[in-house]
Amino acid sequence: MAHIITLTGPAHCGKSTISKMFMGYKEEYFKPIFIQKYTTREARREEKDVKCEERIPEKCDLVYEQYGVRYGVELEELYKSLEVGETPIIVINDIRAIEDLKAVFGSLVFSVFIYRRPAVYDEFYAEEKARASNDMPEAAIKKSARIRYEKAQAIYRIYIENIQLFNKVILNAYQTEHTSIQVKNIVRRLARDFNGLYSEENRND
Repeated sequence: MAHIITLTGPAHCGKSTISKMFMGYKEEYFKPIFIQKYTTREARREEKDVKCEERIPEKCDLVYEQYGVRYGVELEELYKSLEVGETPIIVINDIRAIEDLKAVFGSLVFSVFIYRRPAVYDEFYAEEKARASNDMPEAAIKKSARIRYEKAQAIYRIYIENIQLFNKVILNAYQTEHTSIQVKNIVRRLARDFNGLYSEENRND
């Protein structure tokens, strides 16, 4: 019986890097598969965790909204992955959506919060500057960076206030080897849980 791993954290905390680390651990009892969400916002360069659409498809039965942008997840996709022993990995940046997933799948959901540090305005400005077209005014770039920065601050506070919802906190301190060890320990823990359940089922048989 596999698990669903949810990754949550503020902007620039390393969600993409850590999801790749999980995908790199493929063992007999751990078969990770990355799940994409649907979203109504515009596509960004080198973005792999979402599918951008004008509207969320009707097949998505878990839908949530964050600052005017809607996101959707197809639960059937998660069920199918679990049935074949895969471990779905999905980025979910919404407290209520994680609660909803746990209400449906119970202890099969292993929620991870990724902490690096509070939001830094200069990082958002640099990101907006890199994304901007050549004719975009400097004032517009600064305004967009400020809006995203303030949103990130607000979301970060919500995460901290609900930290008890998460099964594990990963401290991403910029040292890849330390972060990798934390990811590996989570994989080992889930493998032990799986083996324990499997052994118990055999004893009951």
